Amino acid sequence: MENTDRKVLLSLNNVSVKFNVRGRILTAIRNVSLDIYENESIAIVGESGSGKSVLTKTFAGMLDANGFVSEGSIIYSDDEISKTDVKLTPANRRLLKRIRDQLNKDSTLERGAEEYRKILAKEADIKRAQTISAEDEERYEAQLKDFRADIVDKNNELQTLDKHSAADQARIATLTEEVRALTAKEQNLVAERDQKARQLKAAYEQDTARKQSDAAELAELKRIREEKIAKEDKPGNPCGLTDEVVERNRILAYEVLLSIGRYPRRSQFSFIRKLRKPFREAMSVGEDLSSDAVKNRIFQTVAFYVAFRSVDEAAGVVHGWAVIDCAQVKYTNDWQQIRGKRIATVFQDPMTSLNPVITIGKQIMTVILKHQKCSQAEARERTLDIMAKVGIPDPETRFDDYPFQYSGGMRQRIVIAIALSCQPKILICDEPTTALDVTIQAQILQLIKDLQKDLGFTTVYITHDLGVVANVAERVAVLYAGQIVELGTVEDIFYRPQHPYTWALLSSLPQLTERNTDLFSIPGTPPSLYNKIVGDAFAPRNQYAMAIDLEEEPPMFKVSDTHYAKTWLLDPRSPKTEAPKNIQNLHEKMVAIYGDAED
Repeated sequence: MENTDRKVLLSLNNVSVKFNVRGRILTAIRNVSLDIYENESIAIVGESGSGKSVLTKTFAGMLDANGFVSEGSIIYSDDEISKTDVKLTPANRRLLKRIRDQLNKDSTLERGAEEYRKILAKEADIKRAQTISAEDEERYEAQLKDFRADIVDKNNELQTLDKHSAADQARIATLTEEVRALTAKEQNLVAERDQKARQLKAAYEQDTARKQSDAAELAELKRIREEKIAKEDKPGNPCGLTDEVVERNRILAYEVLLSIGRYPRRSQFSFIRKLRKPFREAMSVGEDLSSDAVKNRIFQTVAFYVAFRSVDEAAGVVHGWAVIDCAQVKYTNDWQQIRGKRIATVFQDPMTSLNPVITIGKQIMTVILKHQKCSQAEARERTLDIMAKVGIPDPETRFDDYPFQYSGGMRQRIVIAIALSCQPKILICDEPTTALDVTIQAQILQLIKDLQKDLGFTTVYITHDLGVVANVAERVAVLYAGQIVELGTVEDIFYRPQHPYTWALLSSLPQLTERNTDLFSIPGTPPSLYNKIVGDAFAPRNQYAMAIDLEEEPPMFKVSDTHYAKTWLLDPRSPKTEAPKNIQNLHEKMVAIYGDAED
């Protein structure tokens, strides 16, 4: 969303993240788009539950087992990982021939693509005639979902009540009757839906003329398709393919080999089998297999897509270039190339991040040995070097200490050392000073800033404390209910905020509260992320909300080349509304509190 000459390291495009929680779906992140640049400091801020940690866990591959990316892409750009070479060993040449022969054989399906599309359309038309419409099905499912959620909630409440308590008897009776009534409504609705579907199917079966006509049309389409697929072979080209298709399949075969070449041989054969189905489906409907978008989708079945660059027959090497979509990375080996090695995280409580029975030095060395090709002696030297860089005095002596021998601030320095030991491109700092004494917080933040300047990584801060943001970040993304509602430079957010939620966060800064006045707090609570949010999610808590805020979600308005905000207040048709007086002219107040950033 921002024009800049800096390289984009990580690009999130319309990312949504959901969790399956006891049979219900919670949408934690909703259509987030964000570019993270090389060597920048960006802060992600918002209340608890806004989605800050979930967002960063998503692109670091650390989502809980019940979480998943439901849509969107997370493209990680790194020259070291993206460059992919596969040696053309005799075994790989045999594998390449197998892949190419399979692609050539399946390519005959493309000749009947036009008829196959018509067959699919006709079959869909027949199915629609025999069942309820998609709109009706969606309506039924929404009502059933509501009934079932209410039943679960009431049963959960029943479990908290004491059936032997006279005080709870009346509530138990009421809840029991409500559950019985809801269950009956659910069953009646299911019966109504099924009855309607049966009636539609019976009506189609009784329409003999239409049924025979549809069957005849399908049979003719299938006959023509089979004839085209079975077209006579050409000399030297047993599948009768055009030169263009043969060349395309040669490139595709290289790309399959590049995409699966980093896996063990047994996995490679498994992946080839899994890839065949999406390739056949794409060929059957006549999709453009030279399109990167199509190939990305196909390869997501097993791995990320590696584009063919060139082949050096003399050296026996195929060169490729990977487009790494973190949202689609499935395998541990792939994540080990990204998590820790390219994206590392510093968590809130250093004691829970360290193993209490392993020495500090060994914990750092283990990470270095896992991700970098070096000897034990080299790993020890790198460990001592990074310990010195994070400010551990006399690293040689402290190498064999255990975590309990360190203070909270020193333990956090070690956690930072572990995170930086593999020289990551992105360091995520998840409330890195929350568990520390106030006097130590500034030291840790300054340490991170100094290390970033020295080592050249990008820092992503997760925090609810805008005071911290003012000191460490260049850009700020404000999250609310799983969406970015405002994005801009620190100066944009502090001195020219546009979203009412950002106004509220700034207003609640204790540093800006005048003596003998109440500390501002945001009224109400965030919306339930189990429910579909209609309009602007912040509207029920927003004193500046208009009627449209309750009905329609606002777009992301561009304020400047660096500044964007998702609020209807920026629509030209909206009444002019100014930020609250207490956060106007913030520059002088911030300089008085934190000093000039340029000093």
